[in-house]
Amino acid sequence: MKDWLKQLILKFEWIDSLIGFIGIVILLLSSLFVQFFMKESPCPLCILQRAAFINIGICLIMNLRYKNRVSHWAMAILSACAGAVVSIRQILLHINDSIGYGSPFLGLHMYTWCFIVYSAVIIGSSIMLIIYPENNNEKCYKSS
Repeated sequence: MKDWLKQLILKFEWIDSLIGFIGIVILLLSSLFVQFFMKESPCPLCILQRAAFINIGICLIMNLRYKNRVSHWAMAILSACAGAVVSIRQILLHINDSIGYGSPFLGLHMYTWCFIVYSAVIIGSSIMLIIYPENNNEKCYKSS
């Protein structure tokens, strides 16, 4: 990779984590809005999906605080995989049900939207692992 391109990428490395964190906050606030103002109580699977989103948000905050690291993006991928498994479980529970659980939003239920967002997090985090080079100044990885 050219040096000027690498410097440009490293200069703006915090923007992707900030955009992702804002997206996670908006998603969690919208789920709380649906819960408290639309009076739709979350099921246990929905609570597990929220926990996975909180874990992804924590990984993005760690990127903002400690700069981009492979471990932070890997934790975000693992959290998204766990949330995707829960979402798929809920989708399969209601696959033959004509009503589903909760009100649909733009034709899809919230657990389906969550699966779409988890898939986007997995793809986006994988791309970030490709784009950002690993910092070679880590003391714990230096060979002696």
